[in-house]
Amino acid sequence: MEDRTRNDRKGSFLVLVQFACIAVLALAGSWVLPWWSWMLFVLGLAVLGWAAVSLGVANITALPEPTGGNTLSKRGIYRYVRHPMYLSVLLCGAALAFGAPTLLRWVALVVVGIDLVIKIRYEEARLTARHPDYPELMQGVARLLPGVW
Repeated sequence: MEDRTRNDRKGSFLVLVQFACIAVLALAGSWVLPWWSWMLFVLGLAVLGWAAVSLGVANITALPEPTGGNTLSKRGIYRYVRHPMYLSVLLCGAALAFGAPTLLRWVALVVVGIDLVIKIRYEEARLTARHPDYPELMQGVARLLPGVW
């Protein structure tokens, strides 16, 4: 039980860091962005929407621990990316950090990138524990960015 509590704390901490960075990205600078930055931001929102529809409401959680009774999805965007919601955070964050840069936004983008990589590894370990066929099922599906990782 102690191990489960430690895992819950680690997952909660990763989510706290993620949302703190999102807040900094949103609030630590101007929203007057060039057109290309808005396009990147809208792309991030589109990825988020496609992911939510592809995953299904029963599987959505901010925590890296799978929900009870969750299923693995290879529908929609999940055919190409294992963690599209994290990709959407990075796309929207990059749009703000590059489009209206501030030091705080740059730091938040780097920190959220590191946080999401750690969260992906943690979440995939939890998914593998619940679904032993997860690694085999996800072969050929990028973790975050097709053709890169």
